[in-house]
Amino acid sequence: MKKILLVIGLIALTAGAGHAITCDSFRCPANPYEGSFSFSNLTGINFLAEKIGNAIIKKAINKESQGKYKVNLQSYNTGALKKGIFKTLEINGTNTVTDGIYISKVKFKTICDYNYIEIDNKQKTATFQEPFGMAYAFQITADDLNKTMLSSSYQEMIRKINNIGNTSKIFNVSSTSAKIENNKLYYTFRAAVPLLKMKQDITIQTDISARNGKVVLKDTKLVTNSFKLDMNKLEKLINYLNPLEFSLGIFDDDYAKTKVQEITIKDNVINLSGIVVIDEGTVTEI
Repeated sequence: MKKILLVIGLIALTAGAGHAITCDSFRCPANPYEGSFSFSNLTGINFLAEKIGNAIIKKAINKESQGKYKVNLQSYNTGALKKGIFKTLEINGTNTVTDGIYISKVKFKTICDYNYIEIDNKQKTATFQEPFGMAYAFQITADDLNKTMLSSSYQEMIRKINNIGNTSKIFNVSSTSAKIENNKLYYTFRAAVPLLKMKQDITIQTDISARNGKVVLKDTKLVTNSFKLDMNKLEKLINYLNPLEFSLGIFDDDYAKTKVQEITIKDNVINLSGIVVIDEGTVTEI
């Protein structure tokens, strides 16, 4: 799955080059078009080119992701746009599904006012001629989380957990679910305990936060009083199965560096924001 396409909306990225850049060290490149004015802007030709670009980007996104998308591309002039140089790009999506990951609202917007992605149609490659960055914001509901946890990729993650549990005869996770009440996340999983020959629904209440650029569950409390577990071990298991961190799998490309900057729950909806950056010189196939 070419997931980074959702972020850029332009090209299918499948191979990378060097990756020295990090989210913290990202800096916008110098803008050679700052303060410039183009004749194509005056005649309206550039406006038409932007509309065509928006349609192309939207079509590319729809190949990789379901949902309703709006795209707003702004360029400096038609000549620059043909080279792959543009001013800003904003993508808004609602009720999106990307590789089995459900997100009610997504928003991406370029960080810099100068972006340069050179397209070589003969070689079928795209080269990031400057560092590229986008800010993102997601709104995720409990329904989104439950649908995502039914995906084949998430179920495969559970299978790997069960392989460890079965080997030690400690537990086996058969199902998971989530709900959000009073701005608290409740996570439930059904666990079979072979040694006790029993199955138990285990529900935890947890807060969420951004730590070292990732989503982590914290202050985990066991709601299921009839079942006693080591909370330190349970929190490690829950963080491994963390459906929010799993949802960030839409960025799963080696050359894209991502950072979660803020995460909150308001009106029983999870709001998550951060940045994604790609290093200058990264070459990809299209």
